[in-house]
Amino acid sequence: MPARLAPLRVAQWLLVIALALFGSGPALAAEPYVVSGVPVDVTAADSATARDQAIVEGQRKAFSMLMEQLLGVDKAPTIQTPNDAQLAGMVQDFEVESERLSSVRYIGVMTYRFDAASIDAIIGKPADGTPDVTIGATPSGPTQSLSVIVPIASLRDWVEVQRRLSGIPSVQRADVRSLARTEGQLDLVYYGDERQLQQVLAQRQLSLLQDAQQQQWVLQLGENGGTTTGTP
Repeated sequence: MPARLAPLRVAQWLLVIALALFGSGPALAAEPYVVSGVPVDVTAADSATARDQAIVEGQRKAFSMLMEQLLGVDKAPTIQTPNDAQLAGMVQDFEVESERLSSVRYIGVMTYRFDAASIDAIIGKPADGTPDVTIGATPSGPTQSLSVIVPIASLRDWVEVQRRLSGIPSVQRADVRSLARTEGQLDLVYYGDERQLQQVLAQRQLSLLQDAQQQQWVLQLGENGGTTTGTP
């Protein structure tokens, strides 16, 4: 049997080498984030219902475990777990490592694979190899930091804000402080002053305004994208 498989393996290696040398075809998507050893234990009306509920419970646990792996135990609680529908859209697939069933109970250990782009957007990590439009020359000089509130109507709004920020040279980075279902908080590290920051953000259809009553800055999607939540 191994001898019969050898030609196929050679062909596979030749294909890999050809793709590496000539770059034919689009770039591969980033490897998913994998969380293994997720324990679940659910009791329900029957074993099938218990298993379905365990899968949903497991993806919540897996997300929390992943946040701790990526951000650390101290910072992970600042990222609120998305709702079940949003999580289901981030999970590429899952597998059962082990399971035990009774008539009303399901006990198992799961592995979940999360879409890397979705997770990177939540934690504020720039997407590798994502083409974007860069505005202005690369700045230099001292940087400043500004804490902003980002109102969002959905996870898509949060992802879009991150995407637009990634193409602005004067914004050195955007550190995620927290993320809830209706708003997130970012620390913008940038070059220049607040007025200059507002101008470059406006070029990316991002509105930065100061809420005089609450004495905080609000960053939100403007024209041509996302859900605008109104002027603070």
